Parts: sequence; C-alpha cells; structure tokens
Amino acid sequence: MRKQLISLCLILVLICSFILSFAGCGGATGDTAGDTSTDGSALSTSAQKDMETLRLIPTLQEEAVAPVKQSYPDEIQAILDEYYQKMLKEFPSWRQIPRRMLREFCSERNGFVNIEFTFCLGGDGTHCVCMYSNGPANPEGHWTIYEEESFKKFYASGVTQAQMDYIRDRLAAQIEEMIEEKGLIEREPVRESIYPSWYVYNGELCVRAEYIAFIPNPPEDLKGCGIDHEHLFGRILLE
Repeated sequence: MRKQLISLCLILVLICSFILSFAGCGGATGDTAGDTSTDGSALSTSAQKDMETLRLIPTLQEEAVAPVKQSYPDEIQAILDEYYQKMLKEFPSWRQIPRRMLREFCSERNGFVNIEFTFCLGGDGTHCVCMYSNGPANPEGHWTIYEEESFKKFYASGVTQAQMDYIRDRLAAQIEEMIEEKGLIEREPVRESIYPSWYVYNGELCVRAEYIAFIPNPPEDLKGCGIDHEHLFGRILLE
C-alpha cells in the first residue's frame, strides 16, 4: 500500500511538472510573437505603450517627398491618364492629393485593364489605394478604394526629406540598441538596410522598419529564425 502511494505521488509530481513547463513555453512564445510580428495589429499592448513617439507635422506640398514614378510606354500612360480622371470623378476626396504623390500601376491585356493609384507619404506607399479592374466576366469593370483616416490629413501636404531622414535615424538607433543588447551581429549597416513602412494601430499612425541580424556561433546543422538569425523591428508612434 505504501509503495502504491509513493508511486501515485511521483506520477502526480511528473504531471504537474509537465503542465508548468508547457505553460511557460506557451507564455514565452506568445510574448515573442507579439513583439516581432510584422502585422501592426499583433503588437502587444505593453510594446505599444513603450513605443517611441514622434510628432510628424505636415509640410508644404512643394517641400514634400514624392515617390519615384514608374515609366510606361505612351499607350499605357494614356490609359493611366484616362483612368486618373475617372478616379477623380468616382472619389472626389482624392482631388486634394497632387498626382505626383500617387504611385501608379497599369497592366493591359486583350483590351482589359488593372489600374492602381496608391497614395504615398514620404515617398513610400500607404494603405490608401484606389483600384479599377475589368475582364471578360465583368466588362463594365468596378472601382475599389481602401482608405485610412490617419493618412487623410497628409493628402494635401506631405512630409519633407529631413523628416524622413530623422525617422530612419530613430528606427536605426532602436535596432542597433537591440543588436547590442542581444549580442547579435550586423550583416550590413542598419541605416542603409532598412525601409520605413507606414501602418495604423488602434487608429494611430505608426512607422516601422525590419532588420535581420545574425546570431553568433549558431549550430552548424540548424538554420532558421531564432537559431541563426533574428528579425528585429524598430517602431515609432506618430502624433
């Protein structure tokens, strides 16, 4: 009887140890996912509170950074010009956006087209996009628009190159600090390797950048995130 009680106790101890270890791993994984996700909506509340804040003041349009335009043949450019005018009639609010602030895309096949106009801030695309497409199943075509309220105050203005340079400086500084804290290795200079991208989190305008840093002395036969490299993210909340 005594031996049975001892065996039962040992089994219970092993079960409890297993449950506790599983819960610990799950918690760690959840924290990591929240901190490193490329999706702004997955950012943890604590990480959002700790995010660096920067006041981004709209500038005069003539001082604003514009995107690099793709060059098209004359016949494709003519299609873009035609649908740009149609877009302005369909969505009058986009008339306040200077055309030079739109990244434009057009593909044409057998008389059918796919058109995209993307509002750019600081030369980089946002989630504000107007799209038109038609095809054999829908020859009349249709328009689709995606807009974020946080970007609308920049429609008639923009940001300067100096502002974008400062944002890049701050994002690079955050990532470099993480590299030092974690003892990781830079594969190339951080500032020249990152690309700021805009996103909205809980209605707030934010900017982020990603950098891949290497882990020193990884196992020779294993590769993967967290084994031979880590994805580091700099984030800034913009007011």
